[in-house]
Amino acid sequence: MDTDIPSETPKAPAEESTPEEPKASQDEQPVAPQPDSPDESPQDQLEKLHQERDELQQKLLRKAADYENYRKRTMKEREDLRAETEAYLIEDLLPAIDTLKLGLQAAENHEGAADITQGFALVLEQFRNILSQRGLVETDPVGEAFDPKLHDGVSQIASDDVAEGNIVETIRIGYYFKERLLRPATVVVSTGPSSSEEEAPASAED
Repeated sequence: MDTDIPSETPKAPAEESTPEEPKASQDEQPVAPQPDSPDESPQDQLEKLHQERDELQQKLLRKAADYENYRKRTMKEREDLRAETEAYLIEDLLPAIDTLKLGLQAAENHEGAADITQGFALVLEQFRNILSQRGLVETDPVGEAFDPKLHDGVSQIASDDVAEGNIVETIRIGYYFKERLLRPATVVVSTGPSSSEEEAPASAED
């Protein structure tokens, strides 16, 4: 006798569970930009942007002006330092020029020293041209009023031609460097006309 074997019903394959997407929390949810004030109109917002733009432009202009002032100040300080250095150097050269002039004057007193005199004169002229290009100016104040701030008075003499208080003679010329007094001229000052009248001795009367 045949025995019926119950057939197994095939099971359906289990559905693969798909991972659930994480839900964004309330803190992570994007928030739409809100106006500064719910009562602000687009026109008010535009005016505010214009105001901010103007403020930034003013700040930029101030920064540019500050930089330009700094640049000019730096250039002036550099030029002043250079002029001061040149003045010190030229001031050290003045005694050598004085000596060269004395040598030229001494050579002119000798008839046989014409070549030497010409050589001294050429060297002195070269010195003057170079220093003049750098801003050195000679000053010979004969006839001018004596000023202790500008002149170095060493003596006084009477003079019929030069008024009292004016300079009669320049012993050593002075120098200006770029409108700055580098060395005052050494001068002799007039005391005015001399008194030529002498009191005659009184004759004794019998």
